[in-house]
Order: sequence, then structure tokens, then C-alpha cells
Amino acid sequence: MRFRKTKFIKIVFFILLLFFVIVCCISFLPMGDSPAMEDIYFQAYDNKNIETVIYKYDAQTKTVCEIGKMSGYFHNCKIDREKKYITGVRSAFGPESISDAASTVKFGVVRFSLEEGTSELLRNEQQLWIGNKQQIIWDNTFLFDNCNKICICYEGETLFSMIYDLETKKAQKLALSQRNNCAYDIRNHFIWYFVNDKFIRYNIKTKERKEILCNVSQCFVSDNGEHVAYLGNRAKRIDLYDTTRKKKTCSLKAGWNKVFDSCSSYSCGWDKSGTYFYYIEHFVKFFGSSDIRIKVYNRNTKKSQSIYIKRDRPATTRYEFIRNA
Repeated sequence: MRFRKTKFIKIVFFILLLFFVIVCCISFLPMGDSPAMEDIYFQAYDNKNIETVIYKYDAQTKTVCEIGKMSGYFHNCKIDREKKYITGVRSAFGPESISDAASTVKFGVVRFSLEEGTSELLRNEQQLWIGNKQQIIWDNTFLFDNCNKICICYEGETLFSMIYDLETKKAQKLALSQRNNCAYDIRNHFIWYFVNDKFIRYNIKTKERKEILCNVSQCFVSDNGEHVAYLGNRAKRIDLYDTTRKKKTCSLKAGWNKVFDSCSSYSCGWDKSGTYFYYIEHFVKFFGSSDIRIKVYNRNTKKSQSIYIKRDRPATTRYEFIRNA
């Protein structure tokens, strides 16, 4: 009887041990094949020195290096398919005004050469004006079509947007909505914008409008348009949403005394495949300074990793991702 009891205990122990090994093996299995991570480009604007520093994260060596500098606030940037140029807009940051006749810093559309490390002003602000009463809203002005075209937001008696071709110098007015004609981002032939708390996708070719999300205030669209990240809980949570399946797939939460960056439309980013999501996390300290962490979330493995850490950054520094054109 005692022998049978001992044998039974050994069998139960063996089954439990086998079950534990199986569970551990399953937990370490990859959630589908992940494409190789791309190089990540981002920038930091220093309001004290009035310059923008451009960085590159090398996915192979897993290192970050500075690759260039630009005078003034250079933002809403995209990189072309060939990875030769970064094109964006240069404008005032907050109340500063540094673009005048006596200044070497001119507002407008600027292209930075990664090969030569030099910049070129493609079109200045005055060349993009369409009247004396219209002011360009640079924060809502975005490059697209491999940086050959730009969607410009103007403010006059009402808000309205126009598509400007940098090569042909022809413009086309858009009719996004009667309530809000200010684009939030543009991907391929789709413009994304807000009407109250609704996130809308507008097809430039068919002029079709489609509501993607509601009760949201800040969203970041993947390059293929199949995924949208949006902020919640006072920038302490990021939710990932699948536009094809129409369901939330993940929630990223900031820890104690931490918040996610929400300063611009490019505070977060995506790779081309929509597998890797980039975001910025702040550990808030005294007098507005913070420790900056740039992180990458893999949708397949459901894990995040830090690729860049900078401590004690002042509140006058703003980080943004450089998106694919």
C-alpha cells in the first residue's frame, strides 16, 4: 500500500513537472515571424540653442549616433524611400520669432541631405502664402508622396488645407469638413484629421470620408493605415487599435511619475510593416526636467525595449520621430 502511494506521488509530480516545462516552452515561442527592425530616425529640438539635432538608431549595431544639425525648429519630418533626404518644415517654436530679414533662419519647407550633411530651403513661407489674410499652421502641415508634395493648413476666416506640388508648384484646395479643415497627418492618398472627438480618414482620390475612432484626441497612424495608436488617461496610456479588425489590440501604461510624450503628431511612430511601434516616455523630475526614454514595442512578441536614454533633459527640449514618406 505504501509502495503504491509513493508511486502515485511520483507520477503526479512527473505530470506537474512536464506541464510546467510545456508552459515555459510555449511562453517563449515567438508570436509569428517578425520582420527585421528598421533603422529609426528621430530628432531633438533645443529651444535654448534654437537648433534641431538629428539622430539615427542603427538596428544592426543597436547604437544611436548624431547625424546632423539644423538651425531653428525643424519638425514634421519625413525621410524618402531611398534614405537620402529628410524633408520637413521649419517654423517658430512657441512664442519665438527668428525668421526675419536680418536672420539667416528662414521658415518654410527644408530638405536635409544625409549624404552631404547640408540643408536646402525648398520653398520659403512667403512663397507658400496665397493671400495677405492667411497664416500657415505649420504644426498641421505635412509632406507626402516621397516628400514631393505637401499638405498645408491655412488659417484665415476659416481653417482650410491645400495640397502643394513642390515640383510643378501647383496647388489644389481640399474640402475635408465644414467644422475642421486642418489635417493631422497624411499617408499615401489618405488624409487623417479630427472633427470634434472623431478621427476621420479622407480619401483624396475618391473624396470618401470614414470615421475610424471616436472619443479620442491624439492618434498616430501606421504607414499602411492598418494600425492606429492613441493616447488616454492624460498621456499615461497608449492604446493600439487594428483598423482592419476594428478592435483594440494592446495597451501600454506609463509607470509611477511617468508620462508618454504628446507634444506633436510625430511624438510616436511606426515602421513600414506596422510591426514595430515607437514612443517616448518621460520620467518627470523637478522644474520640468525629465529622463527621456525612446522605446520600441513589437506587436508580435508584445514586448518593449529601450533604444535611447537621455537623463535630465530640460522642458525646452522636444523630441519627435522622423516618419517614412
